[in-house]
Amino acid sequence: MKPRVARIVSYLPVGGVEKRLLAVLKRLKDEFDVEVICIHSRGKLAPLFEEAGIPVTVVPFKGRLHPVSLYRLATYLRKRGTDIVHTHMYRPNISGTLAARLAKVPVVISNVHNVDHWDTPRQVFMDRLFHTLRDRIIAVSHAVRNDILKKSKAPPEKTVVIYNGINMEDFSPKEEDIFWLRRSLKLPREAFVVSLIARLVPAKSHKNLFKAVSHIEKISKNILALIVGGGGYRSELEKVAKELGLERVWFLGERSDVPLLLKITNLSVLPSSKEGFSNVILESMAAGTPVVASEVGGAREAIEPFHTGVLVKYGDVESLQAVILGLLGSPRNRISIKTKARKMVEKRFSIEEMAAQTKRLYLDLLGKAR
Repeated sequence: MKPRVARIVSYLPVGGVEKRLLAVLKRLKDEFDVEVICIHSRGKLAPLFEEAGIPVTVVPFKGRLHPVSLYRLATYLRKRGTDIVHTHMYRPNISGTLAARLAKVPVVISNVHNVDHWDTPRQVFMDRLFHTLRDRIIAVSHAVRNDILKKSKAPPEKTVVIYNGINMEDFSPKEEDIFWLRRSLKLPREAFVVSLIARLVPAKSHKNLFKAVSHIEKISKNILALIVGGGGYRSELEKVAKELGLERVWFLGERSDVPLLLKITNLSVLPSSKEGFSNVILESMAAGTPVVASEVGGAREAIEPFHTGVLVKYGDVESLQAVILGLLGSPRNRISIKTKARKMVEKRFSIEEMAAQTKRLYLDLLGKAR
């Protein structure tokens, strides 16, 4: 019988963490009996998991430590004979860890995807208490690991780094598909396309890109900014773009064709205030799209400055503007960056390597538990 693995999340929206989870589980399901448990609701990506043969179950929680909810999840895990519980994000990390221990699950792992992922000092304290109940804590970058060690005092011997991975096949779309996307968007032939692909939340700092573009528009009328992603911050961002008098900022909303969008993008920009290890950075590199990103979180672990991308200090709009203008005027530098970036992703950040490291960790911890 294959070891049974439950990955516990809040829900399955169209996000980088969730898409990566699907890609990894597809590669683990031949050797493990895998499932996803949502403690809030299903989410838009749930049907894709089920189409791939990965069951999605909802065990709703009324609160992180609600006794009835914990009992229901623990009972479910015990009846399933779950061998490994692997949780993601702060709330599932707390609820899933405790339920797993109540169910006497042999191996419990929590995943942390961002620096400073706690909202309050109380959450830091809670996480610190729960470290003793976990066999391992996975950080998506060394920056995230250092943050966990410093702030929540996680035991160093329990923390490991497994980088996010990319499926390179997804980022080699057909030329005819690229052509039809450009046509459907009515993209001007001469446009220099700058894309910001991220959830519409303050931490992604869309406003800093808008400020940079407002200056660049005075120099080059060719620039066009595509804002890709969903979220409740859209109306605020549209208001800011209007106030700045931006003529060519297009909001495309949530999209499922990011690999194609990156192929029509000249420059991918991520001016975030915080990141753990950005999926968009890796996806841009895999697509051969030069990246400019804030030097936060694990960005330096993915980008070698002026070699596989460009890093700028967070909030430094003048530097961001200068870098965009510089790359706009230098096709040769863009070609050099994208060639080296794609090779780096193939070598260090493949989805196969991420799945292989996860598999090794699972088997190692199961062996020790038995």
